[in-house]
Order: sequence, then structure tokens, then C-alpha cells
Amino acid sequence: MKRLLFVLSIFLLVLGYPLMAQSTYSDYFINTSQTRSSLNPAFRPKQGYIGVPFLSNIYVDAKTNSLNLDHLTFKKEGTIVSFLHPSVGIGEFLSAMGENNYLSVNANYRIASIGFYDKKEGFWTIDLGVRAIADVNIPKSLFDMAKRGLSDDENDVFEYNINNAKANASAYIELGGGYSHPLLENSLLIGAKAKVLLGLANMNLDIKQFNASVGHDKWVVRTKATLDASLPGIAPTYDEDGIFDKAKWNENFGISGFGLGVDLGAVYRFETLSQSISNKSIQNILGKLQASLAFTDIGFISWKEGNSMKLSTPSHEVVISPRDRVITEMMDEYFEDLLNDFEEAVNLKETASEKGGKSTALYTTMNVGLEYEAWGNNLSVGLLSSTRLVGSHTITEFTLSGNYNPEKIKWLATTLSYSFMHNKFNSIGLALHLTPSKWINFFIASDYWVPKLNKEFLPTTSKAMNIQFGLSVPIGRLIN
Repeated sequence: MKRLLFVLSIFLLVLGYPLMAQSTYSDYFINTSQTRSSLNPAFRPKQGYIGVPFLSNIYVDAKTNSLNLDHLTFKKEGTIVSFLHPSVGIGEFLSAMGENNYLSVNANYRIASIGFYDKKEGFWTIDLGVRAIADVNIPKSLFDMAKRGLSDDENDVFEYNINNAKANASAYIELGGGYSHPLLENSLLIGAKAKVLLGLANMNLDIKQFNASVGHDKWVVRTKATLDASLPGIAPTYDEDGIFDKAKWNENFGISGFGLGVDLGAVYRFETLSQSISNKSIQNILGKLQASLAFTDIGFISWKEGNSMKLSTPSHEVVISPRDRVITEMMDEYFEDLLNDFEEAVNLKETASEKGGKSTALYTTMNVGLEYEAWGNNLSVGLLSSTRLVGSHTITEFTLSGNYNPEKIKWLATTLSYSFMHNKFNSIGLALHLTPSKWINFFIASDYWVPKLNKEFLPTTSKAMNIQFGLSVPIGRLIN
């Protein structure tokens, strides 16, 4: 049960955790970028490249709507305590929580990549990498129950009907090949990327029913849950009471599933269209405007039956006698007891009828961009809308950026961005590309560059963090 408890500890307390992009949004409007094709396969850089092996592109991203440290810990009398501590009021804690509280993490490690122009102005990309994606959704009522369960009033009884509590995680190898080509006298760029996916691991925990009557002396809990997992040689093991303990698996590297994916994109410059308009003001505006649209990660992974484990909890009732409450600053021992209670209530078992493989969909993203040249080809202003279908919820983010691509300094490009998420503009981003036509290229970017840190150098108020960097060697001619 230790692995499951580890997942649930993240699921309940969220001390650390897409979502789904493979490049920062700050990179979207940099015309020398070699990685923005993962956001829109129609994009291509001004020059071909070979990624430095194992350093081609490294990207890590984490997002939440409310599960940041400032909402889970509180300063009381000079001491930092967790939300479970009696000194933290229920209203004080729950006022910062949403009805559904998500946490999404995405990591992309590109092992090798190459991009090059052919003789017909087409641009080809081939890359190999590993992706890991995790997503958790925690209903507000689950936090409410954990908090009110500390009540010392013997007459208090609280009723809960909790649903939509989920956790998902996947890891897979991605081998992709993309192509971008100009049409309509270079006004339109279209692009597509096909991907072969080799599944490494997958986990899906879905608590379909969690009804609880929480009192001082006992909790009466009725649960129904499922746990699907895929990993080479995976099998459940049980303790002496017949309760699921942990997943035993073959630690040798192996492939658990196979899948396919596709990215589709287009970029349109209005310059040619603007020449047919007689109004000079409208002509001037349209001539500097560019629009783009892309759908990425459309596809699935089919997981092998022999490498899959399916567990479920039949709808049943469990009476739990609460442990003695141990009052400490971070409530560590109480939280451990609470996890043991949940382990007893969510009694997962495997049955013969539940065995079999499964298919899981990729987390599809829609990116819509609009760019306006404010100063020739040197400076532009861009607006990007990105919507991602992540498990049980959708994340929409807007990024406004100023992009400097100087014509006379072709080896330099930079962006300063501002992101709008969860109804607030509160994240400054920065991207820097050093791309000389010979020797080596370097880039680094983040959409959330300046998080507020506490004394332990942990982000407190930040609801999103990411970082991306990589190295490549330029090849071929420089395209204007």
C-alpha cells in the first residue's frame, strides 16, 4: 500500500506535483525558436538544426488553481502550521479553496532532434523524447471532511457526499516526424506531425463514491473506487487482512503499451490579402497581422492486458474508529493516521472479470495566436490563447507578449510575456534565444519567471511554474 499511500498523500496534502505543452508560451512568437513547433507544427525556425544529444530540450511545468503553499500552510504566532492545525479556522482555510482543486505536472525530455529544409521550401523535423504527465483533482468537500474530522465536540456529526476525486499519471516515449510547407505565395503555412508512442507506465485512480458520516467517536464511510495501472509485470499484493498493500512489478525496463498521436497547425499572414483592400489604414493593419491555430496531442495509447492491473472497491460500508489526535505544528502523525483510515475505507481488490487492457486518450491542446508587427520585423506584440483538456477539467490561459527579433542582430531573440490565468494577470515570463548561424545555439525560457519564495526557497503564492532550456547546432542556410 506504500505506493498508493504516496499517491494519496500528494492527492490530499499536495506538497508538490499538464498539462501538456512541450514548450513555454513565451516561445510561441520567437521566429528563431526550434521548439515552438510542439505548440504549432506549422512553425519553423529560420535555420535547420541538430539538437545536442540529451540536451536538445528539457521542459518541466506545474500548474494549480488553489493548491499553492500559501493556501495549505499558515503562520500562527511566528510558526508555520498546516491547514489541519486546530489554530487554523475552517472558514479561514476553505475560503481559498475552489469547488474542484487541480494540480497538473508535465515533464518533457527530448533525447535527440533534427530539423532541416528541403529543396522545395518544406521543413522537416524528427525527434525522440520521453514525456511524463500527472494530474490530480481534489474536491473542496474532501478538505472540509479532513478539517472537520478534528472536531472535539462529541455532538458534532457531519455528512459528506464526495465525488470527482481523481488522480492520473502517464509516462511514454515519443518518436515524432513533422512537416511544414508554405502555400498561397507564402501567406499560409500548414504543418502536421505524426507521433508513435511507446507507453511506459499509466495510473488512473477514480473515487466514484465517498459518502461519510463523520463524528467524534466514529466515521461511517461508504466508498466505491477504481484503480487502473499499467507497468511491465505489474500485479497487486495484499496484507494479512486482505487489503491491497502495494503493486508488485518487474523492475526491468519494458514497454506497456503502444499508441499514435498527431499535431495539426496553420499560420496565416494577412499581407497578401491586405493588398486587395483600398482603405489604407485597414491595409496597413492587416499587412502586419498574423494569425495561427493548432491542435496538438490528438491520439491515444493502448495498454497491454499482460501489463495492466485493475482493482475496484464494491460499494460497501466501513466503520472507522478515529485514532488519538496528535497535535503538532504540521500535523504529521494525524495525517498519517488519516491516510490509514482511507486505506481501510478504500479496500481495493482485483477480480477475474476486471482483467484486461485499456486505451487512454492524450491530453489535447488548442492554441490560437495573433501577432502584430509593431516595428517592422524587429518588434511584435502577440496574444496566445491555450486551452488544454486535462483529465477531469479544462485549463485555459492567455499570454500577452512583446517579442524582439532584431533584423540586424540575427543571432538574438527575446520575449517578455505576461500570463492571464485563474482570472488574474500575475505571471511575468521571459525567453532568450542566442542563435548564431554557426557553432551552437542556446535558449532558456519560463512563463513564470519570478516566483515568491519563503525562507526555505519554496514558492508560496505561485500557482504555476515552468522552465525550459536546450542546446543545438545550426545546419543549412539561413532563411529570411
